[in-house]
Amino acid sequence: MKQHFHILPILLLSVAFTACRKEIDLDLQNEGNKVVIEAIVSEGPGPHTVRLTRSVGFGAANTFPAITDAIVTMSDDLGNSEQLTETAPGMYVTAALVGGQQRTYELNVVVDGTNHTARCSMPMAVPLDALLVDSFPAFGGYSRMVIPVYFDPAGVANYYKFNVVVNGERQKSLDLVSDRFTDGNLVMQPLFVNGLELESGDVVEVTMECIAPEVYHYFFSMPQNSNNASTPADPVSNISSGALGYFSVRTSSTRTVVVP
Repeated sequence: MKQHFHILPILLLSVAFTACRKEIDLDLQNEGNKVVIEAIVSEGPGPHTVRLTRSVGFGAANTFPAITDAIVTMSDDLGNSEQLTETAPGMYVTAALVGGQQRTYELNVVVDGTNHTARCSMPMAVPLDALLVDSFPAFGGYSRMVIPVYFDPAGVANYYKFNVVVNGERQKSLDLVSDRFTDGNLVMQPLFVNGLELESGDVVEVTMECIAPEVYHYFFSMPQNSNNASTPADPVSNISSGALGYFSVRTSSTRTVVVP
């Protein structure tokens, strides 16, 4: 089996273990005003994007101030480099940089005189071959689940992130997969979309991203902070100098299915 991570089971476990928690004094107010970087390079000509915001303190409204007038540059291991253009407050885009498989990319962001850097390599693409729908027994009835079908390449550590859109609405579930136990195999593992019951006629779109291991570990570590038995901590980031967020260089493959 592959390693899967789903938010709902972890949240349930956090409730189950509340009796084991201890009181910890945390200065959560000071967690605000950190630089947050969300940078993505996809296969192809782009434009590739970098979104810059600032974190807010614990208890503050979920309105994250955009960081404007930053200096953002991207380069690849072929010697190509460019400074990104700010097209909206906090949103920076490339004009010429091309994303290529097995190429390595570097990001440099200068905010308030501090350099935040990151490096990431694009994995080989794995195509999503098919998207199936099947029914499984659940709570005395049956529940429909979507099943992506793909062949995992043998002899290479692969990491996947699945994004699900149902009837045009992006789902918030986080589904991550590594090939630790299914290297080189045909994979047919259902996706679990929390709180959603699929109905006949629903249009489901699934995008399978092939991501770098450091990006996998970033997303894997995010929901772990909901466990009340441990001290809250920032997710493991591949960006330097204390910034939050991630730099993901990825390929993707999308399939759509109508629920019968």
